[in-house]
Amino acid sequence: MSKATGRARAYYDRRADVLSIDIRDGEPRHVVVGRGTFVVYADDEGIYSIDIEVESWDSDIDIDKLMELMKVEIL
Repeated sequence: MSKATGRARAYYDRRADVLSIDIRDGEPRHVVVGRGTFVVYADDEGIYSIDIEVESWDSDIDIDKLMELMKVEIL
């Protein structure tokens, strides 16, 4: 993320069919991998929200605990 603008950045790699979205600068401490469906919401200013519906998680760690570590609010 550019510190000057404070905006998220998004990149699409056609070769791998991967959409990469950087919300802010950081180093990965907790990583979760899953399979499912996602929706990216955007307007003329760019991406403002992403919803991810997970069909399955690729993790041996309890997902609720992992979400807590990642500072995700559990509803």
